[in-house]
This record gives sequence, structure tokens and C-alpha cells, in this order.
Amino acid sequence: MSTRAMSSVLRAIWDNTYGLLVDDGQLAIGAIAALAITWLVAQMSDETVRENAGWLLLVLVLALVLANLYRAGRNARRQRNPR
Repeated sequence: MSTRAMSSVLRAIWDNTYGLLVDDGQLAIGAIAALAITWLVAQMSDETVRENAGWLLLVLVLALVLANLYRAGRNARRQRNPR
């Protein structure tokens, strides 16, 4: 592999890693928060609620993904149609 090709591969890896940490950072923080909320609910609740804590986690993560998709759509629309 040539130096130029290696540099291109390393640049792509860096760009993707940076994108995951910066662009998707809010999504990752939200997922960790959803996990923490689910854990707290499971720890503080009775057995019936504890057994259904997985459903709570699913709902929280789905809401988080939908909110991020909505925000990404608004940002894309704003970039497409600047005022």
C-alpha cells in the first residue's frame, strides 16, 4: 500500500471517528441517559415495573432516535433553503 493510500485510509478513519464523537455525541449522551433512567426505575420500583423496564428503555431510545431524525431533517431543510 502506498503512502498516499495509507494517508487516505487514515484520514477516512479519523473523519468517521470524529463524526461519531461530535455529530452523534448528543445521540450517545441521550442513549446513556435513557439507560440510566431505566436503571433507576428498575432499582426503585416493585417487581412488576422491574420486569417491564426493558420496554421503558425501548420507548426512550426510540423517542431519542425520532427526535434526532426530526432535528437532522430540519437542519437539512435549513441548509437547502437558506433565508
